[in-house]
This record gives sequence, C-alpha cells and structure tokens, in this order.
Amino acid sequence: MYSESFIPAVASLGSLAFVLGIIILFVSKKFFVAEDPTVSMINALLPGVNCGACGYPSCSQFAEELVRTRNPSMTCPVGGGELAEKLGTALGITMAEPKPVTCVVLCQGHNGNARESAEYIGIRDCWAAAQAFAGTKQCRFACTGLGSCIAFCDFNAMRIENGLVVIDKELCTGCGACVPACPYGVLTMQEKKNERYLIACSSHDRGADTRKACDAGCTACQKCVRECPEQAIVIDNFLASIIQAKCTSCGKCLEVCPTKVNCILLERDMETVKSKKVP
Repeated sequence: MYSESFIPAVASLGSLAFVLGIIILFVSKKFFVAEDPTVSMINALLPGVNCGACGYPSCSQFAEELVRTRNPSMTCPVGGGELAEKLGTALGITMAEPKPVTCVVLCQGHNGNARESAEYIGIRDCWAAAQAFAGTKQCRFACTGLGSCIAFCDFNAMRIENGLVVIDKELCTGCGACVPACPYGVLTMQEKKNERYLIACSSHDRGADTRKACDAGCTACQKCVRECPEQAIVIDNFLASIIQAKCTSCGKCLEVCPTKVNCILLERDMETVKSKKVP
C-alpha cells in the first residue's frame, strides 16, 4: 500500500516532466535550422567511412564545410579524382584532384629477418605489447605483427603475414587512419608511383645493434648516399631515407646496399618486389 507522500511526489515529478517537455518542444521549434539540401546531396556522394583523411572527423562535417566555403582545395583522398569531379559538378566549381597516396610499411622485420626478444603471450594488441616490454622483436622499432592497425582499416587492405603487416595496394585508399594506430611508427603515407625505391626500415639504432637484431635493417653505412646521383638519400639519426621528389628510380642505391637482405625495396606497379640478395 502506497504511503500518503508517494502520490504527491509522483504527481510533482510528472508535472515537472510535462513542463520540461513543453519547453524542449518550444526551443526546438524556435531555434530549428533546416539543413541545406546541398549538404545532403554532397554528403550522399561521399564514401561515408568517416576516416578523417580529409581533415574533418566525419563526412557530414566535410560536406557542411565544403558547401559553406566552396573551397576547391578541399579533397577526399578516399574518393580520388572521380569523386572530386562529381563534387565539382554538383557545386559548379572545379575541384582540385587529390594526389593518390598509399600506405607503406617501413619495416621488413618478418619472422625470417628479425630476431625475437621474447615470446609474447597476451592481448593481441601492439600497444599492449609495447606497455609490457619493448616489443616482440629485438629491434625496438620493428612491427610487432600483432595487427592493431588492421582494426582501423575500413577497406580490408591490411593483413599479417609471417609476423609483419602487409598492405594490399589495390584495396588501400590512402585514408591514413592506420598510421597513428602503430605505436612504433612503421606505417607512413606516400604518393603513389608506378615505380618507387624506399628504405623499408625504421630503426634508429646504431649499425652494429641493428645488424644484430635484423638482417634487413639499415645500418646507416652511407654507401647509398654516396652512390645516389640525385642526392635523394639522406641519413638522419642512423637511418637512411629517400626523398621521393628527387628520386629518379635509377636503382644505384639498391646495387650498393651491403645488408644481408636489402633494406631498400623497389615497388613497381604498387606491388612490392623483394630485392634480390645472395645470402
């Protein structure tokens, strides 16, 4: 049986809820702003993956800003040139065509090249392994092969093979969502090229330490630097890198690389070709 104070309390709360509901309804009607139909049209053209590659948290926010500013330099890397043309037609402007980019793995530390530091038994997550100890491999800059980056790829363009992440260049849209997901920084975005040489290593250890940890690690020997006719290779903190804008793909750096397994890779037609090296 209810107490005498229960019914008034319920009635009071019900009245308060009713009044608040009326206020909310009034405010929503008073300050309602109809969405620009152009925004809806532009948003419908976008991929809808909310990857953030355009610089905005969501496709809808990108659409709102594009309609508001009519800025032709705003690009959607995922949609590429075809989408840029559609957006330009819809808005009556000429949109800049985004430069196609792809994800590149700056590591060759698969189970055949890299020495393990310890057996890891735990959560299959790179960040968890990094918190537990330096990593699963002796090289503290190597890909752990636990695949945290894969969870951030909405296009099924990543997989783990032999303890190393592999990028499917046909599926990669260049959104870049995977890059910050790697605790060791082995993922980077580079402009797509029919042929490209790259230093597939991220180690900043001294040469002797790198050599002990991985057969494909860059030892910063500088032979590639001296051999490059375009001065496209630089060494910073014991690691070589290729300035793609200067590289003419002559291949001379590959010929002089002294590592047991070349740390320099040639990518041709967006498919990685493992460099040949006599053991």
